[in-house]
Amino acid sequence: MKRWKRLPYNEAHKIGWRHIMIKKFIDPAGNEQEFGIYDKEGTKMAAVIALTEDNKVVVARQFRQGPELVMDELPGGGVNKEEDPETAALRELLEETGYVPKSIEFIGVARKEAYRNGVHHYYLARGCTQEHQPNPDEGEFVEPQEITIEQLIQNAKNGLLTDSVAVLLAYEELQKLI
Repeated sequence: MKRWKRLPYNEAHKIGWRHIMIKKFIDPAGNEQEFGIYDKEGTKMAAVIALTEDNKVVVARQFRQGPELVMDELPGGGVNKEEDPETAALRELLEETGYVPKSIEFIGVARKEAYRNGVHHYYLARGCTQEHQPNPDEGEFVEPQEITIEQLIQNAKNGLLTDSVAVLLAYEELQKLI
């Protein structure tokens, strides 16, 4: 399979906090095709599997409008221009949950979807303790929760976790802690 030829046309639409990019390509049959792609090009996100001293997982429970479900999420969000992904992961963990880790390690990068420009950077944090009250962004409603590693894995398997790929990246290490 060869890469498709991208045409120079680009159009961006901002809807709330989100961006939709319109990209055009020439497919293998020579036809022009147009695609709506989520996130601006170069977008970076970061999230963290945050483990407490007793190996509970800190999640950010939120209502998600797409599936219309309350879902567990790994604390995370966008990487600001002046930040590296690890700094963003630590900032988001503190903002969304109030937790601070003793240590953090990089576990991998993923492109979550075929129709998304963003790259996700994932981390595993250990020894997390809640040192502050959560301070989520305006319009963000988050309930920090501590769940078991087993529940995290089940949520990932059952579509109740938004960052399931991070669980796959950390799976072997998480299994050692069960």
